[in-house]
Amino acid sequence: MLSRFTFHVSEVKVRTINSAFILSPIIYSTKPRFGVECRAVFVTVGLYFWQETMEPKSNLPSLHLQLNSAFAQAYGDIAKTALGIVGQDMAVESIRTPDKPAPEGLEVRGRLLRPSAEVFSRWLAEFNRRGFTPFLRQDEQTGSVGGQNVVLQVLAGVVPRSRSNPLINLLLFVVTVLSTLFVGVLYGVDVGLDPNAGILELMWQILTTPDLLVKGLPFAVTLLGILTAHEFGHYFAARYHKVAVTLPYFLPMPLGFGTLGAFIRLKEPVPDRRKLFDIGVAGPLAGLLLAVPLLFYGLSTSEVMVPQAVTGALLEGNSFLYYYAKLWTFGQALPNPVTGLDVMMNDITFAAWIGLLVTALNLLPLGQLDGGHTVFALFGQRARLFNWATLGGMLLLGIAGLEQVQARIGGLENVGWSGWFMWLVLINFLGGPFHPPALDDVTELDPRRRWLGYAVILIFVLTFVPVPLRAL
Repeated sequence: MLSRFTFHVSEVKVRTINSAFILSPIIYSTKPRFGVECRAVFVTVGLYFWQETMEPKSNLPSLHLQLNSAFAQAYGDIAKTALGIVGQDMAVESIRTPDKPAPEGLEVRGRLLRPSAEVFSRWLAEFNRRGFTPFLRQDEQTGSVGGQNVVLQVLAGVVPRSRSNPLINLLLFVVTVLSTLFVGVLYGVDVGLDPNAGILELMWQILTTPDLLVKGLPFAVTLLGILTAHEFGHYFAARYHKVAVTLPYFLPMPLGFGTLGAFIRLKEPVPDRRKLFDIGVAGPLAGLLLAVPLLFYGLSTSEVMVPQAVTGALLEGNSFLYYYAKLWTFGQALPNPVTGLDVMMNDITFAAWIGLLVTALNLLPLGQLDGGHTVFALFGQRARLFNWATLGGMLLLGIAGLEQVQARIGGLENVGWSGWFMWLVLINFLGGPFHPPALDDVTELDPRRRWLGYAVILIFVLTFVPVPLRAL
């Protein structure tokens, strides 16, 4: 779920994008201008549709003249109280109050007397209580020594907190359990199903036969366990930082992996880069804590043999982690180019491999993905170097996956995948490859978070799969 909040003088216009697939990054953005957009949400990437959730109460352009006076009075009132809110934490040098709608809103310049990480949350609460939203930036006009010279912009409008119904979360979870059980049964062998039956007939046969349904438990429990750990990693991190958040929404799909994924919706913007970092990395790390041991357990119970040529069969891709996990477990590189041996993934191995794929895709260092939050929190605007490098790498891998290119250059089928073109389109649809600033863009990560961020980048390198699936 992606929620776009657009602030105006006396109205809030909210649009949402519902989305689904096997990913769960957070989407959060702010732009310090009149008509500011704050997008805050855990989202799964793949299938999108627009939905208007609240129409604007008035036509703003037609009311400019009438609102100018009210606008100036509103900002004049908040300017009088701004000193009381920030005065103890900031040596104010100037306050500029607009007399008509302007991109900058109320602008307070000065020097921080205390670290922004200690004071901005209180500022945010105080301004929100009065119907305004603050944005803290380093002062580019006067320069900044140690991040002390700042500009505080205050815009009219507050993101409304929507109410959610937990019964919907429960219903979706139950249906997703059934859909993953169904796919788990289909993935198994020797389950006594009619190979000529249609999908609806198979669903009815499996869901009404407990003995068959139980055969899907290893796959369903493994995959949903990893996804649940991922989502609740985000959830508990948000609750720890007192950011309003919904319970996970699971999305059933009786084909493919059995689910389109899951998402959690943040009900308000994340205040600063530290909180954004914590909430963003908590999901992938929590999912990884389950996926890795389950992968090793699954491999230890899987067989190694020469796969038979079957129409429509797919070969899973290798990441560094998956490759060396097989090397550790079986004592040989798989697939073996000499003997043709490869591991026949059982239900648990396949579900754990999906969990690792989810982690890698989430950690792509681009815009609104979890990896995008990580590199932005670490490097600020310098994260664009990572963004450009990732875009270039995805483009090259996509070109290498084209049949025409592979026909001319041998060996590219092991490194190229045309599906990266789809991901480039999705990244652009999700707001572009670059991460927007947080409400408080002055606060930087402390050393502990920085080292954790470097570890998350390393995890991305270890779990990235250039070619997730290809024909056998």
